[in-house]
Amino acid sequence: MMPKLNSTVSVVKINDIILEFFKSNTRQQVRIKVDDDSIMKIVCGLDGLKTIEEIAGENDVSVDELKLLLNFLRSKGILDNVSPKNDFDEYDKFRRVIHFLEDFSGSHEHLLRLWGNIQSAQVMIVGLGAVGSWVTANLAQSGVLNFILLDPDTVEMSNLHRQFGYVESDIGRRKVDALADRLQDYNHDIKVTKVCEMLDANILKEFDDEHINLIINCADQPNVDTTSLWIGEYSMRRGIPHIVGGGYNLHLSLIGQSVIPGSSACVKCFQNQLEEENKIDTQRVRKLAVRNRKVGSFGPMCSIIASMIGMEAIKILSKEITPANLNRRGEFDIYSMDVTYKTFVRREDCEWCGKEGQYYH
Repeated sequence: MMPKLNSTVSVVKINDIILEFFKSNTRQQVRIKVDDDSIMKIVCGLDGLKTIEEIAGENDVSVDELKLLLNFLRSKGILDNVSPKNDFDEYDKFRRVIHFLEDFSGSHEHLLRLWGNIQSAQVMIVGLGAVGSWVTANLAQSGVLNFILLDPDTVEMSNLHRQFGYVESDIGRRKVDALADRLQDYNHDIKVTKVCEMLDANILKEFDDEHINLIINCADQPNVDTTSLWIGEYSMRRGIPHIVGGGYNLHLSLIGQSVIPGSSACVKCFQNQLEEENKIDTQRVRKLAVRNRKVGSFGPMCSIIASMIGMEAIKILSKEITPANLNRRGEFDIYSMDVTYKTFVRREDCEWCGKEGQYYH
């Protein structure tokens, strides 16, 4: 073993007796008391080129004493867990992703497990438009290799300004075909199951025999509420984590909730709470006559939301990093660049996940 300081860690001597390790990725600080400058010399010399025995000999300390220090540093995420590099397929392509995961791992073996969980996962993405196409790209860039892509549409000229992966020569092609080609151009190891059909409550049953680790709903036909309920109920029945992918309206983007069946509020919990809070006097409502309604939208807005969803997805696929949007959803304001979150609770009376609910566990 040739110990190496994590490349994201800076070492600062606070004073004669305090040494600080600053983990720049997570902004965490670890401080230790030291008797003399020998510890500083040892730490700064952890370059991955010398064995423990060599380091101990150069610094006139026992191997056992040095191992105690190294075990402590490793437990705090201060030593590099990536070596040996040959344990990671395509390390050069995914180097930054692997080092990001390293911040959440306690050992080389733990890091291999996190990375393996992501690479072996299968993700279903429903809707390959302004959010879904960008989410797909984010996951492919993060090491996901197995996708089920579901969308009934063909590429149109009006898609190109805000959707990833489509070019003018794709116009008229099925979106599932065009996007699958882009993914495999990026990484030939990616496997794609293509489903060119409209989502409904029945089509999901065709995947009962598939092992699916995550479903991301980016479909808005017939509307987001309906598609969220279809996917939410299917996922609750099978115990599959799922994310409501978000949308764009009135210069606000919805950052949808993440749902872990049995651990967080489900889609029905969100629906019930919103219905209670948004009750209106129907006698005073007037219907607006709007046909073929199209709101303004552009690429940066859609890709921002997709990036947030992609980050949640990677946390879920790791199986060990807690996602941030359990029991809440957010709104991103394009004018102020502020994100505001609203909290939801898992309801005991929920017909899906409540104590008497159909999918309670």
